Amino acid sequence: MKAVIIAAGEGTRMRPLTYTTPKQLLRVCGKTLLEYVLEVLPPEISEIIMVVGYKGADIQTFLGNEWHGKKVHYVWQEKPQGTAHAISLAKDLLAGETFFLACYADDIHGAEGVAKCVAQRRPCFVIAEVEDPRKFGVIMTDEKGKITSFEEKPENPKSHLVSSGFFVLPIEILDYKTPAHENGEEHIPDRVESMMKEGYEFYTERSTRWIPIGYPQDLEKAEAILCPQK
Repeated sequence: MKAVIIAAGEGTRMRPLTYTTPKQLLRVCGKTLLEYVLEVLPPEISEIIMVVGYKGADIQTFLGNEWHGKKVHYVWQEKPQGTAHAISLAKDLLAGETFFLACYADDIHGAEGVAKCVAQRRPCFVIAEVEDPRKFGVIMTDEKGKITSFEEKPENPKSHLVSSGFFVLPIEILDYKTPAHENGEEHIPDRVESMMKEGYEFYTERSTRWIPIGYPQDLEKAEAILCPQK
């Protein structure tokens, strides 16, 4: 299975830090956010496809063409068009795959939850429970862990379970088209909702650690968790 890592955003909420450094290369306890993501990729992942844009050359210089024996490819998202567009840019490199792993390159995750999601060998979301789910993609499941509803940033959430940003996706999602938002972007949840309406099934696995990094102060919070001795 191949992994598509989305690392094209400008990280506007992380300014002023991201004026000079792409968000993915900001550090927690001396390690970049990108490294935290790469380290939780399970052994089943054979190749890595990086979707880069803003300061993508910095990411390419930092990572190079190989990560611990896994070949690294790069595709470029020249302007913000959303996460669904980002994964579609990897279509040629995913030829022949049935499923692929997709994730964002700027949060900190537990390896066990990601590994269990990949091991399901079917469409799967790593999910977590949060106090205020309104900022996230909110998920409801049945007793078997199958997703029954998925709403992006609802004002009145139906549950406290949210997508943490790691997904095993069916290859068919690359060809799905859903209407873009007013800003011209189309996102992975848009396509997932459409596919669910047509009978596609998506399952879930609980995260074993998720530290979202959205604002500069979140770096300090992460350091307090991961290296409290500092």
